[in-house]
Amino acid sequence: MTEILIYGIVGDSWDGLDANTIVPLISAGDDDLDVRINSPGGYVMEGLAIYNAIIRERGKGRKVTTHIDGLAASMGSILAMAGEEIVMADNALLMIHNPWDCACGDAIELRRAADRLDQLRDQMVGIYSKATGLEADALIPMLDAETWMTATEALALNFITSIAPAEIEAAALDVTKFGFKHVPDSPRIAAMAMGGSRPAPATRKPKGTDMPGQGKDTVAGTEAPDTITTTEAQALANNAIVAERTRATGIRALADKHKLGVAWADKLIGEGKSLEEARACALDALAERGDSAGIGHSGPAVVVTQDARDKWLTGAANSIIMRAGIGGTIKAAAQKRGEKIDLDPGEFRGIRNSELARMSLEMSGVRIRTYDRDKIVGMAITHSAMGSGPGQTGSDFAVLLENVMHKTLQAAYLIAPDTWTRFCGIGSVSDFRAHNRYVRGTFGELDDLTEDGEFTRKAIPDGAKESIAAGTKGNTVGLSRQAIVNDDMEAFSFTAIDLGRAAKLTIEKAVYRLLAMNGGLGPLMKDGKTLFHADHGNIATGAAPSVDSFDKIAVLMGEQKDLSGNEFLDISPAVWLGPRAMQGDVIVINGAEYDPDTASKLQRPNKVRGLFKDIVGTPRLTGAPWYAFADPEIAPALEVVFLDGEQEPLLDSKDGWDYDGVEWRIRHDHGAGAVNYRSAARNPGAGG
Repeated sequence: MTEILIYGIVGDSWDGLDANTIVPLISAGDDDLDVRINSPGGYVMEGLAIYNAIIRERGKGRKVTTHIDGLAASMGSILAMAGEEIVMADNALLMIHNPWDCACGDAIELRRAADRLDQLRDQMVGIYSKATGLEADALIPMLDAETWMTATEALALNFITSIAPAEIEAAALDVTKFGFKHVPDSPRIAAMAMGGSRPAPATRKPKGTDMPGQGKDTVAGTEAPDTITTTEAQALANNAIVAERTRATGIRALADKHKLGVAWADKLIGEGKSLEEARACALDALAERGDSAGIGHSGPAVVVTQDARDKWLTGAANSIIMRAGIGGTIKAAAQKRGEKIDLDPGEFRGIRNSELARMSLEMSGVRIRTYDRDKIVGMAITHSAMGSGPGQTGSDFAVLLENVMHKTLQAAYLIAPDTWTRFCGIGSVSDFRAHNRYVRGTFGELDDLTEDGEFTRKAIPDGAKESIAAGTKGNTVGLSRQAIVNDDMEAFSFTAIDLGRAAKLTIEKAVYRLLAMNGGLGPLMKDGKTLFHADHGNIATGAAPSVDSFDKIAVLMGEQKDLSGNEFLDISPAVWLGPRAMQGDVIVINGAEYDPDTASKLQRPNKVRGLFKDIVGTPRLTGAPWYAFADPEIAPALEVVFLDGEQEPLLDSKDGWDYDGVEWRIRHDHGAGAVNYRSAARNPGAGG
């Protein structure tokens, strides 16, 4: 069993309670998972990442049990909801309330901050509802009121599945220092030392043990004795350590979140500031920094690290993918590549395109203030930072859309069905010139020595060559600004998927056009003759598919000789290609244990059983003719080449100066040609 302890502030990197630390620990094992919680809450996004990681483990079949050992408040209660079983100590408390955050700026920016908090509130309500079965209408008033629950109350409302006796007696902890507004008069919270130590019960604090910012209330109903034991003194000291670590880590986390620096945090910790007082100091510091950066003007006030940018691009892209309903396409392509992919949007789940556009501008330092959604999207698309100062970067919104479009385009291309890959070779060319494909002769046998004991010089055998070249296919498409503002995800997803399928279809049709050339005899080779030609020895006597016609075409291909005529190539057919109407009969003939053409009741073994490793029937071929191809990985007759081996289509974009939106150019560099007539044979069919 794997046990994870979350004793402290959720998201606190100082104590290793951030998502970067906790999530790998959660996903490392495959046994039962126990998550033990004693937390006043913490950062919503960090908590959601940890919650989602636990849910993923449940999806893998792991049994997950969450334990509320002392306090599960705010995000601590969200983490508790991730358990299949939720066990609460009988002296513990659970609290749910609305998310909150610090914000500064004008009225528009504050309203946006409020909107974001409402979005987070809705996500939290969804988690509570899924765990308890309570409707949102019942949960929202509970969050508004900051509802505290004992184990009995939590069980009655289905927030937990069972109550367990506490392993220790509850000790006092002044949770008001965490900024809660409606703390019960006598909170029975097990004050467990973060990091796993479990102190003995405390009855009274000795004089002089109060830490800065720590409450002085004792547990209700206890009477302070005149003396305390050594064990009790140790417990009191442990409690003091817990409170001090909580205060210090809370202030450091606050400094880290708002980029206020280590020195700022150390100063407040040294001055004995409580966490509530530190939050007020943080607001003052943010306001001062905003003034120096020019709030209300054009100067940048947001600095985004590369890691944060990558995280935003990934999460926002996953949000668009899931809202557009193309997650299945992306996952199917990843599975075909043998890759694992995570499309969880996390904190970006359900966020509209216009909000993503706003976030991209703010991250690049653009102050949008009173702009409406339409203008925000327009600015984000064109990478324009209107009125921006020197050194500002462009918006990543267009990059985001291009990334999602490109990923969807290539995924749709990869999983689109085709037949050409089953009988054509695949090659690479370095440029758009004609590239040669050589077929060489052989020396045959080594000669005997002459009567004088000398070796005979052999001429180097001649070679023949065919050529093949890549060309460019492509189109431009656009996604209008109106579609982006309106969150028209169907326009986005259908465009990307249809383009991917079109790219695959382009190659498919090009290959069959080769076969259809010159009356179905294929393209001209370097010798001036068609791919299938009597002089090439690759046209069989016309007959419908049968045991006999299969055997004869195998003999025909096996009798092909090298260019010098010295040696048989012994090529075997591996792929049958023909009209879809013949496919069923071919499958029967190729798979029958006994000769299906034998008229008598005798069971004659089928001499061509399993001759073809693949049977390709297609509506693109009609009539009586059918074909046999050698294994395309060994001796291809037809080849499809890609520029620099890049098989999937590529996409790039430009801003919507001429087009009111985003315009993309899709290009695919490839070519198809015949490279070796010896590796294929054609049967003109019955009557041919």
